Amino acid sequence: MGIGASAGGESVLYDFVENLPRDVPAAYVVVRHLKRDHQSQMKFLISRHTTLPVFTIRDGEPIRENAIYLIPEHKDVFVTEGHFTLQDRSLTEGSAIDLDKFFTRLAHSSGCRAVAVLLSGIGADGATGLGAITSHGGLVIIQDPKDSKYDGEPETKVASEYPNAILPARVMGQRLAEYIRSSMTTPSE
Repeated sequence: MGIGASAGGESVLYDFVENLPRDVPAAYVVVRHLKRDHQSQMKFLISRHTTLPVFTIRDGEPIRENAIYLIPEHKDVFVTEGHFTLQDRSLTEGSAIDLDKFFTRLAHSSGCRAVAVLLSGIGADGATGLGAITSHGGLVIIQDPKDSKYDGEPETKVASEYPNAILPARVMGQRLAEYIRSSMTTPSE
């Protein structure tokens, strides 16, 4: 599951992780829009708001359920057969992370099991990737723009008609738990 956030997204991200269910088989990859030279203490800061373990992704690492993952600086991440694969990012790319690329890769690797959550931010990065998640039958949840410090990204995605749900960050975890639990149950024949 990909969690996208940029401008104004830190406090909202903390609200989100504080309310994540602890008993749902999911891995959460935080995709932050940061400038290349930004030295982040996100692992420490997020850990203060959740009891879930927080890891920085390592190349070839198997994906564990009930964990939060952070993408290392200067890297692109791919999800392949239950493992993370890292690649160096080009030094010419301005942002440390491209939400469109990440969400599109997630859609292709996870299909209808792909989940994208978009929190506060500025700009339209992510709209193409959210479209890929939707076209593969995955779930898209967007932060309610009224609950967002910077509503450029949520407003763009709301207008694009991709979201399955538009919610405040503090209640997204409950919706995710319901979705994951319902997708795990199979109809009886």
